[in-house]
Amino acid sequence: MTTELDGLDSGPAIITLFCGLPGSGKTTLARRLEREGKGVRICTDEWQLDLGVSHDDNDFHERLQAVLYRHALELLRAGCDVILEDGLWRAEERAEKFRDARECGARIELHVFDVQPDELWSRLEHRNLQGVVGAFPMTWEDLDKAWSVFEPPTAAELAIVDAFHRHRGALS
Repeated sequence: MTTELDGLDSGPAIITLFCGLPGSGKTTLARRLEREGKGVRICTDEWQLDLGVSHDDNDFHERLQAVLYRHALELLRAGCDVILEDGLWRAEERAEKFRDARECGARIELHVFDVQPDELWSRLEHRNLQGVVGAFPMTWEDLDKAWSVFEPPTAAELAIVDAFHRHRGALS
């Protein structure tokens, strides 16, 4: 018996990862990629909101993020493309994701959001005023704290991935 899919090789699954601070455009791009059929989008913040748990519950957020990440790896092993909508602020986090993706036989596509603090704050202020569903209000202090721990990816990290894209401006 043959099917229309016989002989087609779609290749290894792809994990799409993001490196960027709040307000940089990760969600906008992730949703667009999802609409375009580029993978199953996994967003811890949205799951937490849907479960009715306050954004301030960091312990729950970390536990949920770990569960969703394990699910993402299962999807990759099954050959399903994944859009993992985490900010991956630190090199250590990115190294873990790269290593795990390779262990699953997946290709890695990394989107790096290079947006300066003043622009981020302007976007976050606008988002806060609009009351965007799923977007948690952030203060300047929250952004400043995030910026202080953020580690931009190095050339060596970018050399590890199969494809990377740098975003500096607004996404639509």
